[in-house]
Amino acid sequence: MSIAMQGNWTVRVKSKNAAFGQRFQIIGSVSGGGTFSGQTSTPPVFVTGGQWAINIQNQPTGQPWQDSHQRIGFPTISGGLVQFDIRSNDAGGDQDFDDLILTCSMPVSAAEFVVYGKVETYAGRCIFNPCYPYYFVIDSPVALAHAVEIEGLRDVIGKLYPSAIPQVRPRIPIPDPPPDFTPLVIPTGVEATAGGLEFRSKAVASEVLLAEATAKVAKAGAAKSAKGPSADAVEEEAAARIQGTAHPVVLDSTPVSAGASVLEHSELLTVAGIADKIGILFPCESEDAPGLLLRFQEYDRTASEKLGGPYTGVGSRENLGFAVTDEVGNYIFHFSRSLLDFAAEASDLGAGELLSVQIRPDLIAQVLGTGLVLDFESAPYYNIPNLRRIDLCVPRGQVHPSVGCVGDRVINRIGDILVLHSAIDGVPNTLDAIGRITARNANAPAVDCAGWRGGLRLYACFGNPAVTMYTVTFRRIGIDANPTPVSEPHKLDYLPLLVFGGISVGPFTRPVHLGGGPLVPAPTYDNHDGDSNWIENDLKLILNSYLYRPGDQPGSVDFRIEGYNAAGNKVPGADDTIRLYIHNQTFILGRPNNSKGDIISIAMGGTTLGDCGLFDLSAPDVPLAVRYRAVDPAGFVQSWGLRVTRGNNFAMPIKVDSGVVPKAFPPPTVNPCTFHGTRDEPTASIDDYVVTALKPDGINWLATGVTFCAFAFTLTQNDRVTDGRAGGTYPQVVFWQDLVGLSYGP
Repeated sequence: MSIAMQGNWTVRVKSKNAAFGQRFQIIGSVSGGGTFSGQTSTPPVFVTGGQWAINIQNQPTGQPWQDSHQRIGFPTISGGLVQFDIRSNDAGGDQDFDDLILTCSMPVSAAEFVVYGKVETYAGRCIFNPCYPYYFVIDSPVALAHAVEIEGLRDVIGKLYPSAIPQVRPRIPIPDPPPDFTPLVIPTGVEATAGGLEFRSKAVASEVLLAEATAKVAKAGAAKSAKGPSADAVEEEAAARIQGTAHPVVLDSTPVSAGASVLEHSELLTVAGIADKIGILFPCESEDAPGLLLRFQEYDRTASEKLGGPYTGVGSRENLGFAVTDEVGNYIFHFSRSLLDFAAEASDLGAGELLSVQIRPDLIAQVLGTGLVLDFESAPYYNIPNLRRIDLCVPRGQVHPSVGCVGDRVINRIGDILVLHSAIDGVPNTLDAIGRITARNANAPAVDCAGWRGGLRLYACFGNPAVTMYTVTFRRIGIDANPTPVSEPHKLDYLPLLVFGGISVGPFTRPVHLGGGPLVPAPTYDNHDGDSNWIENDLKLILNSYLYRPGDQPGSVDFRIEGYNAAGNKVPGADDTIRLYIHNQTFILGRPNNSKGDIISIAMGGTTLGDCGLFDLSAPDVPLAVRYRAVDPAGFVQSWGLRVTRGNNFAMPIKVDSGVVPKAFPPPTVNPCTFHGTRDEPTASIDDYVVTALKPDGINWLATGVTFCAFAFTLTQNDRVTDGRAGGTYPQVVFWQDLVGLSYGP
């Protein structure tokens, strides 16, 4: 996996300890680019450019060059230089990561900033981001949905972020890609600081001084090579002119109160107590996050934030550049600030804050998916010193770490669910004969006998350099006699040239022996298996499942991938077929072969309550009988439920007094893989209606002292479907909502 770099660095071969050939590539730079021998005698390379990449390669005997495994070492300061190592491991049998080691260095300067650290994904009901020590941060829709169910925490969220509460009721399926989510930052009420190194130097215009140093060395003719002055001489002269030094510093990481002034001390204690309990009862599960594309932004607070209000995320931003995590989740990112940038920070100053502290940049880290689509955004990290470690935790359900090309077949995953032959024999996953998935592998959603829906990420690895292009075809079981080529557009991110939307890898119409038949023109896609400059190069397509099975036609589809060489000939062994049961219900009432759900009536004894009517209760907690249905004819119900909301979004605690109790999968049916909802109830009518009598649990319908209020009775259903990613599993649909008015008393 290539290492993303930013700005000006000198690259040296530190050591080589390998029998195989070694080399490194500088790609996408303004100057210093090329391919260089991995020998310690290789002269240092001075590289410039806004965004570029380093890639280390090895050549086993008699084989072509291939990418090495590469790991980022964390930076140190020595002799007026910031430097870090890139360690690599070749195709040999050892795993010592010393086959070729490069050192990257640059002069210490007050204008240069380097942040580094480790990125991990986290999962579980931990709610608060486990890597953020300064605030309680809720950074995903799933975490917010859990948080508002906790007494006390919901009130605090409503006070700081009142618009966030309606966003999670009712829940809806998370689209693919998920919507942008601004983290909720809840203050702890405790001052927090962060350490790092502050750089001081004779001047901050390091790029100008580097240019001057280059010119001086060239003019003096010192240590010239055929390509100009040596990188060693330029760096030495630049460091002498900049005169940079590094000093430990501890800075405020919680500017002003960040919302603490809005809360009472008792509320701060409540949140702290909840956080302590969650940490014990629901510890986070975390794992390394390799191959994630990071974008860093400089953030300027809004006027309300500088006055002590909560974080809003709507302040002005500046894109600083990109980094990519290595195979264990480590990253390094470098950016520069000019005198004008420092001057602009003077406006980002709140009452009582020190300019010497607030003049430093505030950073936001983002994780971008294919096409530079935003998958995740962190809360801000305030007042960054010149060298600072920032470890990041990102929700596992929203991002996709790269796991590389491994396995016993070409197609290895759909989303994050493993479909290797060794993984679909029941340990941990099962893909049945019609394409329903039961999954338990790590870092993927746990599903039972589920169908597939939404954008399906098809991951495959040919593992053969002869494969330069591929096709994907589909055949709908029971409908199509022959397969049809897929022609959906597909783009990937190319590390040296990161552009919004990505770079197209197809479809391109080219002649190939499709399916092993005669040479015919077909939509093909470029294969980048062996080039680690293409991020997530094992993502072969994102299939829009609605194109292959619309909402009223659920069923099985065979998807087949085939790899070809440059002449269009099929490469032996470079093909695979997978069958998926696609279930794209659209929930239009009464449509044939479609899920359906509605509330037909709400009754109190012999009185039926009509829509938006006012009804007098015979007792303060009298049961109300709801007649309804929630049905999926294809049998992919996960659960159905009834809930009651009083007034302005107060969730009534209710219980079943009599009748049918809403159920969840697995049901007590003959076929353990199907659950149709209310249709499976013994008391269901011929048109699938059942009756459930609800009453308040521990309280009355109306609050004390209130004689009237409006109520909403809501019918929901969760579908047993997935897109292979945690955020797109068991989506909930609101079938129906009845509004009635209830009164009691004089």
